[in-house]
Amino acid sequence: MKANIHTIVIKRLLSASILIALVVSAIVLYIELERIEKNVVHMAYEESMQYVSFYDKYKKNQNADTFQVFQEEINDQLKKSHFIILEFYNEKHHLLLSLGTVDVAEIRNELIRKDHKLLMDDNVNYKTFFVHNAFTNELYMEVEIPFTRHDSKLINGYLKGIYKVSSKEVWNMVYDAAFELAQYIATIIFTALVLYPIIIRLNKGLLASANDLSHANITLLKVLGGAIAKRDSDTNTHNYRVTIYAIYLAQALKLKKREVRALIKGAFLHDVGKIGISDSILLKPDKLDDAEFKEMQRHVIYGVDIINNSEWLNDAVDVVKCHHERFDGLGYFGGLAGKKIPLNARIFTIVDVFDALTSKRPYKKAFSYAESIEIIKKGSGSHFDPELVTLFEQIAEECYLQLSIIKKEDILSQKLDFLIKDYFF
Repeated sequence: MKANIHTIVIKRLLSASILIALVVSAIVLYIELERIEKNVVHMAYEESMQYVSFYDKYKKNQNADTFQVFQEEINDQLKKSHFIILEFYNEKHHLLLSLGTVDVAEIRNELIRKDHKLLMDDNVNYKTFFVHNAFTNELYMEVEIPFTRHDSKLINGYLKGIYKVSSKEVWNMVYDAAFELAQYIATIIFTALVLYPIIIRLNKGLLASANDLSHANITLLKVLGGAIAKRDSDTNTHNYRVTIYAIYLAQALKLKKREVRALIKGAFLHDVGKIGISDSILLKPDKLDDAEFKEMQRHVIYGVDIINNSEWLNDAVDVVKCHHERFDGLGYFGGLAGKKIPLNARIFTIVDVFDALTSKRPYKKAFSYAESIEIIKKGSGSHFDPELVTLFEQIAEECYLQLSIIKKEDILSQKLDFLIKDYFF
């Protein structure tokens, strides 16, 4: 149980850590990408400010000579700049100058294809984009920066440019983002490692209480099953053996733990409804007449009514309600047939009849293993599920040899306890 709890806690902490890491990674990545973009905008803006003085000089005295000087100054500065294209517009959005270190037409076509539209307004506007070609993927930013007059806040003109981010700068920013992301993930992992022993410690008391409750419930099952067996002139050994057979067959079927738990509960309590049957019928040594037999059949209904009062026993209903159904539909109480009979009930029907056949009763001797398994095989397809009979035949002899040599009730009880501990505790 200790190993199981450690495994469960580790799996859940790992799952939670991965989920949190994914969510945090997505958030951090988004924030870092935004930060990278803001950094590039800031770099582009700072670099653009060096062109303001050139533009202002030209605007104060606009003629052919000053324009020539303006163009030369911009061209010289552009060679040392991250900008690969620069365009200057006046306050009326008329293009004054367009210069570039690359094919301006190619970049423009790329912008048009990507539907890049910037507005010349009072704000710094920008858009990032990639230019793909056969040799490289380049990161660019299109920026639009308004110029204002020195003596007022009125727009004096606009700079529009394509700012190329160098690979080194991109990698530096990506590295910073990756490093920060790694720090977040490392923090999450460290937190999970710190929480692990705390959760295990906090669960110790809860696990002890849960195990105590499981022990109490199993003891109650044994007591109630034993009380019914005693009233039916039987002993607890039948309940123990039939439950052990059922577990072995369920394991051969590779049933899930919750299904086996339900089967175990149903096996213990399959005849609990006999509490409601009068002694004159239940203990009658002779054959029951039709009316008495119909009353005896009602123990199924009584049993369902009893266990329905307990939420913990709800999953045992299949066995209690349907363990007298037959595969051919001639059983009771619902007349179910084939696979419409719940699987746990089909399992239990086989092992219940088999143990009854191999057990000595006041009204009959014990049949041998060979005689009993032959009767079970003859009932395949009529009384029993043929697929389950085939599987039971494969494991029945070994199980029978194990149980037939155990005569003491307490030894059977211990064997059963050993089998069910992985399903309840």
